[in-house]
Amino acid sequence: MTKPKIFIDGESGTTGLQIYSRLNQRDDIELVNIEASRRRDSTERAKLINAVDVAILCLPDDAAREAVSFVSNTKVKILDAST
Repeated sequence: MTKPKIFIDGESGTTGLQIYSRLNQRDDIELVNIEASRRRDSTERAKLINAVDVAILCLPDDAAREAVSFVSNTKVKILDAST
């Protein structure tokens, strides 16, 4: 059985760090990370959002709306923990 893949968009912020620290302890999921230097790269973020089972958004409102606009994979689930 493959582990569900989860990407936290905004994992370096306060909420993202808290969610990451909790999920990182689990061995039944795979956390997908973005390189720190590419966090603001829309193309890379879109690629990761569409490559996972769940994308958790921990972003300012405008950035969260932008992230949702990247979704082309109808199977990805979005959990918005943004403001």
